[in-house]
Amino acid sequence: MKYFQILLKNYNCGNKFKLYRDIPTLNEYVLIDSEVTGIETFRLNEKDHWELEEYKNVDEILQIPTLQLAIPLSEIYEGTTFTAKA
Repeated sequence: MKYFQILLKNYNCGNKFKLYRDIPTLNEYVLIDSEVTGIETFRLNEKDHWELEEYKNVDEILQIPTLQLAIPLSEIYEGTTFTAKA
């Protein structure tokens, strides 16, 4: 079952993002991990290339410039309990 979840997560990150990149108005794409503290933000730069910014620590602040929004990861993950991985 764990192997299937990993494949599903990879599909969501890879294949869906390929589809979303074709949306002409999309400038940012945010993936929030529900199993560990981790957020990946992809932003379209001035050369129309996608750049990755990663957040891995609960004391960081997620920046979403297109929405003029800054959210502490501590708020995003508030009340979240992660299970230990085998």
